[in-house]
Amino acid sequence: MRVTTFTDEANRTAVHVAPSPAWEPFDEYDGKPLEGVRLMVVERLTLGEIQLVEIAAGGHFAMHASSDVAFCQVVRGQGKLGLPDGTEVAYQAPELYVFHPGALHDWHDVEQTTLLSVCLVRSG
Repeated sequence: MRVTTFTDEANRTAVHVAPSPAWEPFDEYDGKPLEGVRLMVVERLTLGEIQLVEIAAGGHFAMHASSDVAFCQVVRGQGKLGLPDGTEVAYQAPELYVFHPGALHDWHDVEQTTLLSVCLVRSG
C-alpha cells in the first residue's frame, strides 16, 4: 500500500510518498506474544498515533485493550474478532470498529491476511 503524506512547508503543500510501508515486526504487545503481525507507524502526534497493522493469514493478535480510543478500519482481510467472554465477531473488509479505552478484544482465526488502518486518539 502506497502511503502519501501531505504537509505544510512554508505555506506550500508538500507531498511525501512512501511506495511501500516500512514494516516492522510486531512480536509482542503488553507482554503477550503475537503471531504473524507487523506494524508501520505512519504518524506520531501529540494527541494520538496513526498506524498500519497487518496480521498474516493464520496469525493472531493477543487479547488486549488500549488506554486510547482506537478508530480501526479493516482495509482488507477476513477472520474473527474475539471478546473476553468468548464471543466471536466475524469480520470481512471493509469494516470499521471503534474501541473505547479498556475494551478488550483479540484478532484470531485470520483466514485472509488482514490490513488494519488504526488511529489512536488520546482520551481525557
